[in-house]
Amino acid sequence: MRFRKPMILVFACIAFVMYLSMRLYSTEEVTTSVISTQHASNIMQVYLKDQSNTLVPLSIPVSEEESEEDKLKLMFAYLSGKQTLEGFYPLFQKECFLNDVKMEDGVARLYFDASLKNYKKEDELRVLEAITWGATQFSSVEKVELYLNEQRMKEMPLGQTPIPEILNRDIGINHFETATDSLHDSFSLTVFSTKKIGSREYLVPKSRRCRLDKQDVASQVAVILEDISVSSGLSSKLHTDRIEIKNMNMKDGLLKVELNDHILASDASVKQNAYDTFVLSLASIPMIERVEIRVGKQIIHPTKEESTSVSLVEMTYNEVEF
Repeated sequence: MRFRKPMILVFACIAFVMYLSMRLYSTEEVTTSVISTQHASNIMQVYLKDQSNTLVPLSIPVSEEESEEDKLKLMFAYLSGKQTLEGFYPLFQKECFLNDVKMEDGVARLYFDASLKNYKKEDELRVLEAITWGATQFSSVEKVELYLNEQRMKEMPLGQTPIPEILNRDIGINHFETATDSLHDSFSLTVFSTKKIGSREYLVPKSRRCRLDKQDVASQVAVILEDISVSSGLSSKLHTDRIEIKNMNMKDGLLKVELNDHILASDASVKQNAYDTFVLSLASIPMIERVEIRVGKQIIHPTKEESTSVSLVEMTYNEVEF
């Protein structure tokens, strides 16, 4: 009996050490998001914010039979918190109703009532970006017009953020500048990086202001390579892997890029995150429709598909199910 208490103390210490080991050295697996072209017609993107107020495009399954108007109304249901997903938050505090949608000649006209004001003033820029990027994901939509109580909006209702006359993806996304009159008047280039949210890595877009010629594809691609990582919350495989362009040419919407072998892992396979962030970033350049990536004379692709190039229109990523 005299050894009973010391033995209990020993076992208690062992249990405590094991508990600390599990907490401090967790081996939780992180799921990495990849781009796909398998189910593009069955997918719709919804832009929700994470804890740091960064917009993340989430691809959700939808019926092919749904019209684009119905998909847009569904998008606002998700923006209002219709379903929840770990690590993400709705942009509207109460439900925002999209009362009507009119699509004609490449313009999506979205009609709202006072429920459009159901967001926090500090989220206003993110709300405008989420609506614009969500509506322009459809190939038939080139620009967006917003209407509040039948009147076309020239500024957002709470913080008076100006709405450009031509509202499209040129406004950028996840700008870190504050909302000012000149924020969206200049050329924006969008670059993708990876960000860990919960137990997953997501591909996240962030736009930066550029004074480049929009027709100068080579300069835009160079900027993408050198300006991937913009904050401690976003990580760049291209930046850390020292991936460089050796040659590049573009013809009829097809961009052919030859990279150094730093895009390849030690076993000669393609580094998935590096490839994905690069290709998605190239998709932000309007003139590019397809991309072909080479190392030397070899065309590379992470999934080793037979296709020699990737169609940027058909790409999906960050697929989730609520």
